[in-house]
Order: sequence, then C-alpha cells, then structure tokens
Amino acid sequence: MTKKELAHRINVDPKTLKNWEETKPELLKLIYLGLATEEHIKDTEEYLKKIKRNTES
Repeated sequence: MTKKELAHRINVDPKTLKNWEETKPELLKLIYLGLATEEHIKDTEEYLKKIKRNTES
C-alpha cells in the first residue's frame, strides 16, 4: 500500500501522514499493526470458510 493509499484509507491528507512520520512514528506503527491485524483476520475468515465448505462436501 502506498502512502497516498494509506492516507486515503485512514481519511487524512498525505501531508498529515508525512508529518506523522516525523512527529508521531508510534502512531504510524499502531496504524500499520491495525491494518496487518485486519488483514490477518480476513485471511483467517477465508480459511475457515474454505474448511467449512470442504467438510460439508
């Protein structure tokens, strides 16, 4: 994900995101951790759906 896409996703201006890189690096770490967690949850849900389909067949 590009920084521009990230800024759009979290609804901030790209300049704000750039400012946070310098002034609030911990905030950016939390944002990236949240996005990674969200992706992991989606992957887990898809995996569980696949297992369910295979056991129902």
